[in-house]
Amino acid sequence: AVVSTQSTGGEVFSNLDTMVTKFPSCADVFSLYGQILQDQRQFVQAEEKFRRAEELAPHNVTYKAHRATLKMMAENNFDGALVLLREAIEQDPKCDFVLENLGMIYIQKQQYKEALECFEQALELVKTEGEAAHVSALHIGLKCQWEVCEEYGVKPVSINDLQGFGDMTPC
Repeated sequence: AVVSTQSTGGEVFSNLDTMVTKFPSCADVFSLYGQILQDQRQFVQAEEKFRRAEELAPHNVTYKAHRATLKMMAENNFDGALVLLREAIEQDPKCDFVLENLGMIYIQKQQYKEALECFEQALELVKTEGEAAHVSALHIGLKCQWEVCEEYGVKPVSINDLQGFGDMTPC
């Protein structure tokens, strides 16, 4: 969700609070609220909204995928995110959004074969041209990276490899 809350002085949150009051049983309202809170790095409150969305619509696994993304952002917990996404894909194996997110986690864990498989499955399930372009770009980008690394015998860089990279402390 791309929403600027700075220029509106809290108007967005006021509107969301109004929506929650008017539509207390609408899971999408809580999910949208959670996404905006996540964008604002208000992780605890975002988690509460995503959990509420899940309670209201337990069949909709996208809310679990949002919680997985939150787990990565807030806690840098890729294993916890992987658990949530595996639960989601077990519940709904045809959810392209979950497969895409699962692929992204596999990339972070350097499990490229699994990531490619997720992207391939997601490509078969996407519903719009925009989604297809996005997932195709992820798939092609990873495939190219993997092929180049194999050809030159180098290891792809992961998030863990970059820890301390910007540290300017003298040796």
